[in-house]
Amino acid sequence: MLCLRLCLLVLIFEACQQHPSPASDSNLVFSKETEANLDSLLQSAILAKKIPGAVALVAEAGELVYHKAWGQNNKEEGKQQRTSDLFRIASMTKPITAVAAMILFEEGKFQLDDPLSKHIPAFAQPQILDEIDLADSTFTTHPAQSEITIRQLFTHSSGMGYGFQDEKLMAVFEKAGITEGFEERDILLKDNVERIAQMPLLHEPGERFTYGLNSDVLGYLVELWSGVSLDTFFQQRIFSPLGMEDTHFYLPAQKADRLTEVYMSSDTGITPTNYPLIHYPIRGARRYLSGGADLSCTAHDYYLFCQMLLNGGSLNGQRILRAETVDLMTSTHLESGEEDMGLGFGIMSSKSATTTRARSIGSYSWGGFFATTFWIDPKEELIAILLLQVYPFEDWGIVEEFETIIYPSN
Repeated sequence: MLCLRLCLLVLIFEACQQHPSPASDSNLVFSKETEANLDSLLQSAILAKKIPGAVALVAEAGELVYHKAWGQNNKEEGKQQRTSDLFRIASMTKPITAVAAMILFEEGKFQLDDPLSKHIPAFAQPQILDEIDLADSTFTTHPAQSEITIRQLFTHSSGMGYGFQDEKLMAVFEKAGITEGFEERDILLKDNVERIAQMPLLHEPGERFTYGLNSDVLGYLVELWSGVSLDTFFQQRIFSPLGMEDTHFYLPAQKADRLTEVYMSSDTGITPTNYPLIHYPIRGARRYLSGGADLSCTAHDYYLFCQMLLNGGSLNGQRILRAETVDLMTSTHLESGEEDMGLGFGIMSSKSATTTRARSIGSYSWGGFFATTFWIDPKEELIAILLLQVYPFEDWGIVEEFETIIYPSN
């Protein structure tokens, strides 16, 4: 139950990144006062022992206006946090996988409404979950009324779930040998996706948003469509062209000391985490490539990725996507209560706006399991990235305050 509660907090965090309210009509201008307020926010959180450290980055109109590190990378060793440190960005991998897939969309490898089984036959005739017997992890199902489409993978509406959100589903996944990322076992993406295909869906495809293993399946599709491994495709088609020199599934040995440690944050302060797979970027078989969870990178590397999107698909003379493809990805493809989903991003729309957040309608964003987040605000030509490393997830309102400071009062 503790795991379920913590994972629900993660989902609430990611949802908050997707559904803020509009900023004021005036264009933003990053000021000395804004800089001082951000300094104070992060410094105060560290002094209050809410977080061990942080790296924050803000860019406006194509210019870096804030890029600072606070606190410690490793408390036991007394290592200070540096802007060049690497962070486990977890689910912030998903937008990169989505961009990789859309590169291949431009090449005609698939259509958004193709049935998934056209490309991976094991997903034919999907089944909807009825009940799970926790005693032996067996389950009953009934046939789905339609097949999963590629678009539904992008929008997390396929019906695939994450086991970490439900102890019964987790038991089924563990029995089947399915990994959800952060993997140290010797397992391949292809093998894992074949196992996922045998799992029941939580609801009819396209019925609603359900956070799940969709991006891992999408990552395997990238491998099928391109004929190369996911890490090779990322490197050749995204990282190298953009100059993202510090983004990896598994860290080279010479970069291991730049990886920021993950800590637990609670009312009693900061303590080492007991999360079992916390060493996944630096040890283990180093072969599993999760399109939904496994990248580590620096704030600056992720900024380059974001700036490419904000520029309409290109950066420094390197075109990754057409401008119309970026527009397609960052428009609403799924409306479901508070969840507006683009193709790999949470989209802020007028229908999902709340009064508690500041960024503009049309902004798009995502967050990660270890309290990392970013958003891109095209209206204000703004990119914001905040990288923390805490598990179980608890950001103490820092993410919301970070956003509030950046925008002027309405």
